[in-house]
Amino acid sequence: MKLKGLDKFLERIPKLSGKKIIILPIYVIVVLVLSLTIQIYFDLLPSIIPENGTLGYFTIIFPVLGVALMGAIGILLVYQMWSRRDRLKAKYGQLSYQRIFLAGFAGVVILFSIIVNNFIPFYQYDLNFWTQFPFKIFITPLSSYLTPISLLLGYIRFFLGVFFCILGASTMARAIFTFGFDYMTVTYLYFPEESELQDHQIYSVLRHPAYSGMLLVCLGGTIIQLTLYSISFFLILYFGMYIHVHYVEEKELINRFGDSYVEYRKKTPAFFVHMRDLGSFLNFILGRE
Repeated sequence: MKLKGLDKFLERIPKLSGKKIIILPIYVIVVLVLSLTIQIYFDLLPSIIPENGTLGYFTIIFPVLGVALMGAIGILLVYQMWSRRDRLKAKYGQLSYQRIFLAGFAGVVILFSIIVNNFIPFYQYDLNFWTQFPFKIFITPLSSYLTPISLLLGYIRFFLGVFFCILGASTMARAIFTFGFDYMTVTYLYFPEESELQDHQIYSVLRHPAYSGMLLVCLGGTIIQLTLYSISFFLILYFGMYIHVHYVEEKELINRFGDSYVEYRKKTPAFFVHMRDLGSFLNFILGRE
């Protein structure tokens, strides 16, 4: 079965036509590995740098700084798709999308790497270090502080985390298969005259289903770990996405649709559906209108 919209996407990147398309998955893997390597390096820095008074305590924030750094780079790369559009279209015309799409791909992959990093228990590499005070506080599951039921909460945490991972992955997959690979890769940001109106039920309960899926997977990792670090990683990804969506993507939608989109944004959540709309959300995931 052919992926919907893939042909339209490939039409806009002629330099990767035919067998050259293999470059794209290789590029994605390289960016993912590089981004994860940088984050893991920051994760391990506290146990690498010798403790030295205040500096030793300062190293606690290195894992957060690593994720924040890569999150900022990811958002900045995605932002290039919007900020450089008019200049690229004026200079390259039909080839404008081809000139910038790799930056957008890299940005999304970097953001996805933050999700992957949220599942990595990096502290396992040096338990002697991370079990010391105050470092232990940041890698200890919060549920373990409820000693009488900590074991039960550990199981609940795991299964609930897996549930959100499956829910998020299903949401992303359904978004791609429903709206098409060309829409998910914002091809029509550069060719709006070729786009079609997406009138789907999911948009009545959720503004950005694909981003919602990414956040749900990240939330699953946060719940499985449930440490101060995992919560921090999720919040960095969430606020990074919120800033991009609110001040970049939706700014254009407001310019295009005016007050109607402003009212729509007030009534419809961006990433997480209201409890009353869970039925519609599940229908979307299951492929039902």
